[in-house]
Amino acid sequence: MTQGSNKVYRKGLPFSAEVAPLLHAMPLLEEYREPLLRLQGAWDSLALLGQMSGAATDMADTRTAFEALTGRLLDSLARRQLRHAVGHLQGRSQVAIDILVRNLFERTADVGFLASDGPLRALLNADAAGELDTGDVEALRRRFAAYVAKYSVYDQVVLLAADGRRLAALDESSCAPVVDDPRLQGAFDPARAFVEVHGPTGLLGGRSGLIYAAAVSGSDGAGSGGVRGLLCLSFKLEDEMLGLFRALCAGVPRSVLVLKDAQGRVLLTSDPWQIPLGAPLADAGEAQGWRLDFAGRDYLACESAASGYEGYFGPGWRAQMLQPLQHAFADAPAERQAGRARDLDTRELFDEELRSIPIEARRIQRELSRSLWNGKLKSRAQAQHGVRTGEGAVAGQAGGNAFAVTLLNEVERTGDQLRQVFERAIAQLEDGALDAVFDGAGFQSELAISIVNRNLYERANDCRWWALDARLQRALATGDAASAESVLASIHALYTVYSLLLVFDIAGRVVAVSDPAQAHHVGRSLQGDWVSGALGLRDAGQYVVSSHAPSGLYGDDGHAPCLVYAAGVPHPDGAATVGGIAIVFDGAPQFRAMLRAALPEQAGAAALLVTRAGEVVASSDARWAPGDRLPMALPALTGLPADQHVTGELELDGRVHAYGLAMSGGYREYRRLTPPDASDLAALVMLPLGERLAAGESSGAGAMAAAFTSAPPAGTKTLDVASFLVDQQWLGLPAMQVVAALERQRITAWPTAPAAVRGMLGFEGRMLPVLDLGQLLFHRPCGEEAALMVCQTGAGQRLVLAVQQLGQVFVAGAEQLQPSPTRPGWAAQAQVHLLKGHGPQMLTLLDSDDLWRLVNGVVEAQAPALTVD
Repeated sequence: MTQGSNKVYRKGLPFSAEVAPLLHAMPLLEEYREPLLRLQGAWDSLALLGQMSGAATDMADTRTAFEALTGRLLDSLARRQLRHAVGHLQGRSQVAIDILVRNLFERTADVGFLASDGPLRALLNADAAGELDTGDVEALRRRFAAYVAKYSVYDQVVLLAADGRRLAALDESSCAPVVDDPRLQGAFDPARAFVEVHGPTGLLGGRSGLIYAAAVSGSDGAGSGGVRGLLCLSFKLEDEMLGLFRALCAGVPRSVLVLKDAQGRVLLTSDPWQIPLGAPLADAGEAQGWRLDFAGRDYLACESAASGYEGYFGPGWRAQMLQPLQHAFADAPAERQAGRARDLDTRELFDEELRSIPIEARRIQRELSRSLWNGKLKSRAQAQHGVRTGEGAVAGQAGGNAFAVTLLNEVERTGDQLRQVFERAIAQLEDGALDAVFDGAGFQSELAISIVNRNLYERANDCRWWALDARLQRALATGDAASAESVLASIHALYTVYSLLLVFDIAGRVVAVSDPAQAHHVGRSLQGDWVSGALGLRDAGQYVVSSHAPSGLYGDDGHAPCLVYAAGVPHPDGAATVGGIAIVFDGAPQFRAMLRAALPEQAGAAALLVTRAGEVVASSDARWAPGDRLPMALPALTGLPADQHVTGELELDGRVHAYGLAMSGGYREYRRLTPPDASDLAALVMLPLGERLAAGESSGAGAMAAAFTSAPPAGTKTLDVASFLVDQQWLGLPAMQVVAALERQRITAWPTAPAAVRGMLGFEGRMLPVLDLGQLLFHRPCGEEAALMVCQTGAGQRLVLAVQQLGQVFVAGAEQLQPSPTRPGWAAQAQVHLLKGHGPQMLTLLDSDDLWRLVNGVVEAQAPALTVD
């Protein structure tokens, strides 16, 4: 049955359509539904007793309000659980596809670079001339092996003739002698720089793989009419993705991550026992409540398409993450971690409806307190009247009063239990929202450093790949600067993440650069440890990297900090080093883009890339520039182990932020298992939570302390006290001086009255002055949500008091009273006493005669037309 346009009834309560089909999988919901419905049943019984006896106050409105709020609370709890679970899955599926696409973008550049390699073109020409030599083929195979030794993401490199014949292969045993694949032939199209093909292929002996292919022209550089061939690179897709899948599925019980093709078929899966390869898998979006039925099992599922990188969106694949519905909401929220404060203004973390629930709960509680106040005051007044008039024979009346008080106490207890359930549920909602932010900060920091690690892995490999380029080796050996410049420019056109590429001779002098606009560097003698380090390398598998510092090669003035990766360039005959190649990473925009890619869509979120020493390398936020010091102390930074992350909270610009800090651990063979160093990189993600609340502001008034509510010993003199809260302090009046608690109503302004007098209010046909006790006593008004109560002097004059919150009407022992040691200002002649509880708690007992004297003169002098009782 549907209520309105988007509510569905389940077990007698209305729920949003998106969560209604999932309620059976949410045990936490049942944890709150049962006690709330049980207490409402008890409420019905109490209301019936009250109607039968005529002793209880009308509770119909309160019961209806609690029932409506119960539906809203449980619906909000269900939607919050769903949002949290979907956020887990959606974020991880997005990360999976985006990291893959970033990785594949580098492959598109690699195949373009290697397709222009001189030895490949020479082998093509030799084949066309019928002069192919087995020695040349073996030399090229070794060259392939040298390239792959630096890029472990490839498992096969093949050079094919235009007719599909295998000319050279890294692994000849797995490559067919002739590869006839029309999909690969598409690389000969002049309009296509490369093709990417996935599926079974003769390049890999018939097994499935992801192949990047680009056309190779003969040494004459001819186009479609010249000598042509195909260079094919096989990317280790399964090796790459299964490792990523394992990392992303960690912490999400029984979850499965899959990679799907454009037709929705599963290409790769983290768990083939749950979701097998080749299975057709539908999307599950918000319209279906994120619910997916596969092979007779219900899953919560989220799917993500690639966000794109440098204009490249990959092969059109999508990532989908699934979690069995029975496990998606099964885990109870963990206890709040130590050190995470609760005194936060977290309104920004909740939507409007959720924020309104505690406000509505407080309103209902105020109305209940007012109703109970009036009922207890009436019962106690009747009892006192019976004592004063000597009506000892009215045993029935006394019994009725006792029953009424007992019933009201039971109503109060039930209402308090309802309030506690609501408060516990709301606190759990708040904790869940906060935990989601902290979890998100940790996850996003891990994501940010993972993206950085993978990106820098490519940079370390690029410089070593290009050092093997025969054209660059020959140009440096012969001093042919023009040829070197041409090669660098063609490489730079493929790899857009660099600010500058350059080669230098054995003296460290710049021979050629990739960007004509920076030709002023040619002839310059380079300085820095990275220069001598590159020239001193004797192993083609090694590289050096500068510290993140100015090198004179980056920025408008050449003095911005940057990372420079460099490798030695060997002589063409391999005899000695003839110079080096340096690549200047365009860190300012590239690092900023990486950090922003790792941030959630949350206002005020920021991410920084920092060193262990506390230097800012990059920032998503303009407040921090490269080279700045970290704006806050993070003790965990210096000792955090590689590949580990921590979360916590910090204060920045007057606001509390959740942070995640993740330390780099490298990627594949890049910086793995290296000892800690001051230059190690870490990602810091900061997500705003809210401002720190003033002391006492977060907890509210709370219930009346048990110190005042325990019954005094039998036979002792007693006093009935009506308690209330003002500025977080407990005050009270003798109950016999309190007439009633009022519903909220309009107060008539009184512009000439003192600040503590709010105005006038009508009660039982008379206009009464309204005194704000917060303003009077503490110079802090009680606010628009103040509770109103009518009190009466011994002479019968009445006034209205505005207080923060009503407490309880209780019996205290007269021996608990003691005179107040202080008489500040207005209280110099007042009868102020302190009521001592059982413990340190104290209640200040006022007297209505003193309060009346404060306003009586003003009323008589300035409002003679008003009748004051």
